[in-house]
Amino acid sequence: MSGESAVRSAQDIGGQELSYAEVKAIASGNPAVLTLAESDAELQRLSVLKKNHADEQYLARRNVRDLPQTIESLSQRLSGLSADRQTALAHADDPITIGNHPCSHGEALTQLGERLDAVPWHVSQTRRILLGLYRGLRFGLVLHPQFAPEVYLEGAGTRQDTLSRDHHGPRAVLNALERLASSYRTPCESAQQDLAIAQAQLRDYQSRLGAPFPHDEYLSRLTALRDQLKAGLSGAAPEPGAASPQVSEIAEQIKALKSDHTIEATPQRTAKLRAAAEEPVTSRIRRRTETLPASGPTIEPDATTSSPSSLLTPETASSPSPVSAPERTSKSFPIPAALMRHFTTATDCAIPFSLTN
Repeated sequence: MSGESAVRSAQDIGGQELSYAEVKAIASGNPAVLTLAESDAELQRLSVLKKNHADEQYLARRNVRDLPQTIESLSQRLSGLSADRQTALAHADDPITIGNHPCSHGEALTQLGERLDAVPWHVSQTRRILLGLYRGLRFGLVLHPQFAPEVYLEGAGTRQDTLSRDHHGPRAVLNALERLASSYRTPCESAQQDLAIAQAQLRDYQSRLGAPFPHDEYLSRLTALRDQLKAGLSGAAPEPGAASPQVSEIAEQIKALKSDHTIEATPQRTAKLRAAAEEPVTSRIRRRTETLPASGPTIEPDATTSSPSSLLTPETASSPSPVSAPERTSKSFPIPAALMRHFTTATDCAIPFSLTN
């Protein structure tokens, strides 16, 4: 998801998964066969890491080649924006020049309106029209065949601001020029930040360029031992003049080699874990459900009135002593069928009310 080639693969945290070859090796009952399956899995993992390393080297070569041009372009843009900013500040009190005639703000609206009336707003291709000078910088219009016109302010560099299709009169043009001339600080800071990032990236890629694969020796040794173990298990004859070690010895060499080379599949997370986990939603629902009464809809009698004997159970109706207020509020009575039809939901049944004769 992040686009980084070095973290395109990951291992499960538990590490309890078994490939088909490992399951077959366990079923065979031969430890050497299981070692061979584990070696194949380790070699496949090393091959992925080596491919990622090759991708990083290609990316480093490409950026070392292209970043100097980007840095030069950003440097020129920063230099041009800084020079235009100084020019705009130095000529902040200069009159606006329309064509070749300096004029005040009120006269500029009239002169600029006359120039805009003669502008062909509908063009078949992009066209630039110079209108005059503003704060020592040239300004004009950029007309597009399918888009709204733009006002540009040009010195050592060029900045543009889009006009509305419905409002491109002289006042809108002057407002756009004022926004451009008074907002040089933000693009200067942005260009300076981009330049610093590009320079840091160039130094980083130059330090990576030409770096060898860190696990190359491990990959070569493990490949050779795996081939020997595979040949020993298959019963193939060794090469002439070569010793034929036992399969168990090769398996032990592979285990020792793997124990000496521990490779992290993915970078460890630096974020702190939460001290206490939040209670699951299912647990909260179960806890609240257990506290609900198990009986059906009931009516709680009011503490100030007595309940009719027709609504009481036989045990309660035959009791000669009256029920005290605390006991009366703690007991519940079943709802007769005659009253049940008046309630539509369980919520209605839970509303306490008084029964009268």
